[in-house]
Amino acid sequence: MRAVVVDEWPMVRVGVGKVLGDCGVRVVAEAADAAAALAALRSQDPGLVVVGRHDGPQAQLITRAFELLPAVRCLALLGEPEDLRPVLLAGAHGAVPRAVDPVELTDVVRRILAGDRVVSPGLLPRLFGSNGAGPAPAPGADPRRDDPGVTPAPLTGREREILRLLGAGRSNAEIASALFVTPATVKTHLAHIYGKLGARGRYEALGRAVALGLLD
Repeated sequence: MRAVVVDEWPMVRVGVGKVLGDCGVRVVAEAADAAAALAALRSQDPGLVVVGRHDGPQAQLITRAFELLPAVRCLALLGEPEDLRPVLLAGAHGAVPRAVDPVELTDVVRRILAGDRVVSPGLLPRLFGSNGAGPAPAPGADPRRDDPGVTPAPLTGREREILRLLGAGRSNAEIASALFVTPATVKTHLAHIYGKLGARGRYEALGRAVALGLLD
């Protein structure tokens, strides 16, 4: 696997490159700005692009990357949590904080290369209000955009409601109380949600549901 790493700070690029190397990914180009990044994508044909902070919107560069290389996998390094929704709507396969721990970054990279969509658990609460309602779509964005090869799972209204409460940080017991059901019923709904989304736990389920636009 070949990768292009984009970030305005050389030390961030070096750190990301080290993690990628440990994952068996070779960095073939680094870029500090969008123009250099696009040139590298055209000349190097990478399978992975890591997009950090640079001279333009991260979501815009991710969109351009897919236009040039539809099969490329994109990971966003977020400097600001509010940038999460735009990069997911642009099609990013993963998103982590720019100050991500190397251990977490290694796990995220491996899962993305395995075909997963991954959002760092620490970023997920930013997508949901304290009342469990989903945020408004980003201006000009299409909230139904997803991976062309993925069909969104047919979640029921109750399953979406439970996911929103999970995103607001509610425990199983708190969800049961809010919905006037038993904790056992919540566990059953979660099992169905995990099965439909192919997720191994609540954070992965939330990340996939957000990436697929199922909570809009």
